[in-house]
Amino acid sequence: MFRFRRFLVLPLLFVFTLVLSACQTTTAPKWWEVPGTSPNAQGQGSGSTFDPTAQPRAGAEIPPWDPSQPTVQQPDAEVKAQEWMNQYDPRGGIQAARVGLLLPLTGRAAKVGQEIMNAAQLALFDFAGPRYELLPYDTKSTPEGAMQAAQYAISDGVSIIIGPLLSESARAVSPLLQAANVNALAFTNDSRAASENVFVLGVRPEEEVKRIIDFAALQGSSRFALLTSADEYGMRVRSAFEETVRENGAQTSKVVQYLSGVDDLPALIRDMADYDRRRQALVRQQNALKGKTDALSNKARARLKLLQTLGDVDFDALLVAAGGNALQTIAANLPYFDIDPKKVRILGTSLWETNWVHAEPALMGGWFAAPSAKNRTDFVEQYKAAYGHPPHPLSTLAYDAIALSAVLAKDTGEADYSRQTLTDPAGFLGRNGIFRLHPSGLAERGLAVLQVHQKAFREISPAPNSFAPALN
Repeated sequence: MFRFRRFLVLPLLFVFTLVLSACQTTTAPKWWEVPGTSPNAQGQGSGSTFDPTAQPRAGAEIPPWDPSQPTVQQPDAEVKAQEWMNQYDPRGGIQAARVGLLLPLTGRAAKVGQEIMNAAQLALFDFAGPRYELLPYDTKSTPEGAMQAAQYAISDGVSIIIGPLLSESARAVSPLLQAANVNALAFTNDSRAASENVFVLGVRPEEEVKRIIDFAALQGSSRFALLTSADEYGMRVRSAFEETVRENGAQTSKVVQYLSGVDDLPALIRDMADYDRRRQALVRQQNALKGKTDALSNKARARLKLLQTLGDVDFDALLVAAGGNALQTIAANLPYFDIDPKKVRILGTSLWETNWVHAEPALMGGWFAAPSAKNRTDFVEQYKAAYGHPPHPLSTLAYDAIALSAVLAKDTGEADYSRQTLTDPAGFLGRNGIFRLHPSGLAERGLAVLQVHQKAFREISPAPNSFAPALN
């Protein structure tokens, strides 16, 4: 259950109002009459045609408009104005907490956007009250579409924005949000998207790297190697890796980065493992025993036959920050080039959290950092029951963000989405575990350490239940 840390009990089910289209507007009357005149001021009858080239009519000229005077000279003008506003207000004049949801409902990320929309609706059923409105806007999977969606949301009077999804879209809308003083909880995990009004809600790889390196160092690892991609993700991982190793007083032995589809991964792993030198050392030792028939030499010869190489690699922990096909290739080549998991602890990130990893012998027993599954198990089952398939990993972020915005909304329709409230040091408990937002715009999360087993991932270091005092 999503829990705002300052409350003990939260209601689970409310009636909600969901506005499915923010782009449809009601055509309102136009205020085109000149003040002090009527539509027939130029003398046309109901069947006449206005001729813009005709000479001005005779008689007194229209007096200049004095902006300090009311346009409508009626004693009940304010009452009639409010009635007019209510007529074109879909809320009927009732105050409600308005929340904008910026999603890629079309374009290259539309499939993920629909998954997020599904999770948002589940959160509405669980948490939203009668004075809560969620208005979805399509970002069209582009920064330009996100900017237009943000403009629509701001003009519709939203108090907070959930989204957008993509990093470039989050950066694009930041100036608009700052000008309107509206905060956003973006789904990206790119720390560069954080700003004065944009909070990065995604699970950042930097956090995962720090958690797993800290844990491995606590268990005795002291010489670390890194194998990751040479793209933006890999550079962020490398920076966090080197900083965390240094903070633990440990040693960085090797850093190997590859370009997907370009570099020869087996060759890079062979070089990282110093395989050729270690192989030659074995061959030299075997040659030295040739011709010797004493018992000790025979015993040594039998032992060497079981080895691929002689000597150890120069690291006792290897962080493999990769997923998908790259991780499969790496897992196949680690034992081939004699990186022994009995001597080298294999570490990973949440990219490991997929079913096929259980079938990889080289990853068996490995550790990786990720949000605890305990908090999101119920959500996964709820999602599958509603939509017939498991949720996208980002769906939990959407559920948490919508739930947070609903919890902060009051039954009166008022809502406190201020920066001070959002950055409460106590944090919040969501489907991905505890999290809190820092004034820097980054989210801090409590992560668990999981171990790979044949049929499941076992949690060997639980996620924390509360945060240490925040350091700003």
